[in-house]
Amino acid sequence: MNDYIIQIDSYDFEERLGTGTSLVFFYEYTDTRSRALGTVIEEIAEKYADCINVYAVDAEQSPDIFLHYEVESVPCVIFIRDGEPIEQVEGANMPEIYEEIIEDLLSV
Repeated sequence: MNDYIIQIDSYDFEERLGTGTSLVFFYEYTDTRSRALGTVIEEIAEKYADCINVYAVDAEQSPDIFLHYEVESVPCVIFIRDGEPIEQVEGANMPEIYEEIIEDLLSV
């Protein structure tokens, strides 16, 4: 992960996701699709660094967060505003899908 993505865990996820607009990247370190999408998320995090917070959650280190957000498979991206999930995208997708969601969230 790069400097624009903050790794969170069970101890700080509620505090960090409580305010503002966030993209949360749920992944598993050994999953090749997660690693591929991780590169896309890094680019998005850098591009939107002034507009949204980007966080990453490792399945093995924080399974309780996965259960809380009902994440069934990795990779998964959930967009959260002020602590409330707004949109969930499962699987590795094209960068444009994530950027379109971000643009929609920022225009509200």
